Parts: sequence; C-alpha cells; structure tokens
Amino acid sequence: MGLEHPDALAMHRFDPLAPAVLADPYPFYAWLREHDPLHWGVSGDAEAAGCWMVTRYDDALALLKDERFGREIKQVEAGRGASTQDEAAVIMREWMVLRDPPVHTVLRGLVHRAFTPQVIERWTPRMAAIAAELVAPCRDLRAFDLMTALALPFPVRVVAEMLGVPPEDAPLFTPWTEALAALIEFEQTPEVVAQGNRAMSELADYLRGVIAERQRQPQDDLISALLLDNPEISEPVLLGACTQLLFGGNAPVAYLIANGVMALLRNPEQLAWLAAQPGTPTIAVDELMRFDSSVQMTFRYALRDVVWRDKFIGRGDLVAIVFGAANRDARQFDAPDCLNLHRTPNRHLSLGQGIHYCLGAALARTEGRVLLDTLLSLLLELQLAEERIPYARTVAVRGPERLLLARAA
Repeated sequence: MGLEHPDALAMHRFDPLAPAVLADPYPFYAWLREHDPLHWGVSGDAEAAGCWMVTRYDDALALLKDERFGREIKQVEAGRGASTQDEAAVIMREWMVLRDPPVHTVLRGLVHRAFTPQVIERWTPRMAAIAAELVAPCRDLRAFDLMTALALPFPVRVVAEMLGVPPEDAPLFTPWTEALAALIEFEQTPEVVAQGNRAMSELADYLRGVIAERQRQPQDDLISALLLDNPEISEPVLLGACTQLLFGGNAPVAYLIANGVMALLRNPEQLAWLAAQPGTPTIAVDELMRFDSSVQMTFRYALRDVVWRDKFIGRGDLVAIVFGAANRDARQFDAPDCLNLHRTPNRHLSLGQGIHYCLGAALARTEGRVLLDTLLSLLLELQLAEERIPYARTVAVRGPERLLLARAA
C-alpha cells in the first residue's frame, strides 16, 4: 500500500520507493524520528522480510561505529548473498565498501594513499578544466538538462582520468557505471542483473587493457600508483578497486551537484551569498550534502542479536542507517529544514562514520566546490523549468532523473 502522507506511517510500513516518498522523503523522516525512530519498514530486497530504519542522528552515529553490525551477511547466514560466478559478482567481492574486517582493512589500505587531500589538490586544476569545458556550451543555451550536460559527465570524467583513462574514452564510462549502480539497489529484475553483468564485463575488459599498458609503462595516474605500491596485487583485487572507485565516485557526486543546484535555486538569498564569495567554501558544500543528501542511506546486517530502543534486532536482520533523516534531526542541527551555507559546526553523516567513512570524501568535496565555482555565474541567470522533479527510483542514493534548467524570463 502506498504512502501518500506521513500520518499513514501510523498504520503502514515505511516504503522508500513509494511515490510520495521519492518526491519528498523529509516529512516522512520527520514523522519517524518523532514517533518510531527504529521502524520496521519495507526493504524491497527479496532476501529480506523487512528492514530496520534508523532515523535519529545519535542512533545513526552509534550504529555506524557498532561492531555488532556489518556488511557481510554470509558471516551470519549461509546461503544469503550466495556467491556466483557472474563477473560482476566476482569483482564486487573485492569492493571494500561491501566487506568487513579483516578483508576491508586490507582493501582500504591498498587505495587510501591515492585519495589524500594532497593528491586531490594536485588534480584540482584538471578538475577545473573539465568543469569549464562542460559548462561552456551551456552558456549559449536557453535551456538544458543539468544531469546529462554536467552532473553525470563531470564526476565520470574526473574519476576516469584520475584512473588513467584517456579523455576521449571517458564517455564510455557513464552507461557502465549507471548499470553497476543499479546492481546495488533493491529492485534487481533479471534485466537489470543481465545489464549490470554486461557492463561489468565490458568495463573489466577495458580496464585490463589500461592495466597492461601501465604495467609496461607507468604514468601519473591511480592505476600506475596501485601497481607500483602493490606489485603483488591480483587482477580481481585491482579490478575491484578500480570499479568501486568508478561506482562510488559518480552517482553520489552527480546527485550532490543536482540536489545542490535545486537547493540553491529554491533559496535565492543563499545563492546570492554564495555567488558573492571569492570561491565556493567547503562549508557550503557540506551544507548541501546535509540538506538533501545524495547518499540517503547505507545498510548493515546485524551480526548477532541486538536489543536497540527496546526492540529486538535479530541476527541477520537488514538495518538501514538513514542519513537523509539523521541530517535533519533537530537534536543535532539548528533549523535543520533550512539551508544555511555558512552552518558551523556541521557534523552531517552523508560521508559516513567509522571504518566505512567515505574514502573519497576529499574528492567529493573538491568536485562539488570546483563545479559550483564554474557554474555559479550561470546559475544566477537560470531557474527550474519543471515544477515537479522526476526522481530516480533508487533507495541508497537520491537525485533527479533529469533536471531541466532554463534562463529566467
């Protein structure tokens, strides 16, 4: 049964894919925080009967650091999340974001040096050049779709080039990474799975070619650095690291940009304040992350029986830490439903906490700052061209399928 109003939660389970929730989840989150902060909702996962929804900030922060919850369901229930020989499944087993210690610790250690603030700063001029190249044609258009023109291609170009992909090949990565992102979402039809497997196979074949070239002749890119720092690294681990960086660095940043632009256009006084700054400050990017988080929730499994808020979470139960709800908790943030680009402190959870804190946090902040710097003067001339924004039918991330912008009349 669909949810058309937050009060319906008094009688029904929360469904993150209900049309009213996709359009605007925040009133539903507010109801849950106040009335049922640990809620047994709809998972959408065929292997899970439901999902515990954690919506208060303090609970979310504590659970992210609680070792009784983890990523790997196979630790607690044989048969669930069973391994297959599909290439996508084989490579995704090496994604550190889906693993627990000790494997997670090893995989994270392989790549963390490539994402230090110093490395990101060195890449910033190239990011600015990519942003300028993408924004330039938009300046002459009466209207355009932000998603296809800027939000999607920008992070794909950045991460692909950082890995060592030639700029002319970067457009190949957009459909591949979109297909991979669908494999993480709940609604996995046979068609989605088949498309994801094809994309992973094509992407892996392409990357194998780049890896072979870098083994012969290293360059100043991440694949070369991974090979030089880890000479014994296996091909599945290297492919896992590269494909996860592409997956994890694209959709969240694309939706950060799109959600941020929507928030600014709907809050013109905040847009004017930002445009008056010499450059987009990091605190402004963090507030855009908090206000309408592109990463709406992350998931854990209970590795043992747990009692939380007087409710019994059974071993193997799926738990959603709802960043979008925690980031609007008035117990942590003053006026949480208001955009405040100079909010400080701003301890939002959009980048996670604990051992799974986002490895690409510095990269995501820098990408957001660089593209906004380039786009701001144009944004002052634009407005939303559609009153009702069509949102992607996704759970883990939140953002529009398209975002049409037009010059103000």
